[in-house]
Amino acid sequence: MSNWKTLNQKYFKNLTAVKQLLYINMAAFALVSIFRLFSYFFNLTETANEVVNYLYVPGDLRQLIFRIWTPLTYQFMHTGIFHILFNMVLFYFMGTLLSDFIGSKKIWSIYVMGGMTAAMVFIFSYNVFPVFAAGKSMGLLVGASGSVMAIMAAAATLVPNYEILLFGALRLKLKWLALILILIDIAGIPSGNPGGGIAHLGGAFFGMIYILNVQGRVNNPFANFNKWLIKALANQRKTPFKTNSKSAFSNSGSKKAQNPKRSIRPNQNEVDAILDKISNSGYDSLTKSEKELLFKASE
Repeated sequence: MSNWKTLNQKYFKNLTAVKQLLYINMAAFALVSIFRLFSYFFNLTETANEVVNYLYVPGDLRQLIFRIWTPLTYQFMHTGIFHILFNMVLFYFMGTLLSDFIGSKKIWSIYVMGGMTAAMVFIFSYNVFPVFAAGKSMGLLVGASGSVMAIMAAAATLVPNYEILLFGALRLKLKWLALILILIDIAGIPSGNPGGGIAHLGGAFFGMIYILNVQGRVNNPFANFNKWLIKALANQRKTPFKTNSKSAFSNSGSKKAQNPKRSIRPNQNEVDAILDKISNSGYDSLTKSEKELLFKASE
């Protein structure tokens, strides 16, 4: 057990959130692929498919009741090499960019909650819109696309004018890249992948609302649930970090008295100026006080 804890601390906990999520997706894909391979050798392909389907989000509410874990597990499942490749490449670049602005920890929240929002939109659509009535029992949602679209939309909302070099030749602002991907999803709903397209839009909506809430422009309707989920997970894990942080906060109000401004939300104009500076000169160009202001704004 001690060896496992050492490996976990050295090779996983010290990684950024982007790399953690990337490795989890790759590990899940590898395990499922190996499972399918062995099932193929023993003529159990259909059985294997049925087992793996229990990790996908079903469109039918009657099935969802017995698969309540699927809005989480489906976010780490993929159906093929190109499926996971496209999702992970986009996630790596957008997630790394976004973490430079809001910190690594919030990437987990946006990824997981964005994916769960995408799943809820998918389930709602399949049980409300008549077009899905006939195939509701066959509808399945799989893949990290909803979560990735949440990350993409969050980055585009936070720094819409940030330019990236697409395919090594085309300079494109994030807001236009996000708009192109959203339009592709909208166009694909009536013709190609309706359930997936709708779910992607749900993830993008969450990412946009999350950042607008961080900036103080809107009240995030998911914020309370998000805080409850994070608190519940923290209570369940009971990590040493939690114990230490708890004792640190219980040391009395002396530290709070030394930092009375910590609860004051930075002015939006100050935040915008810092974001513009990052866009022009990079995150490393910020002073210590500017980094602290950006951190406070993201809380």
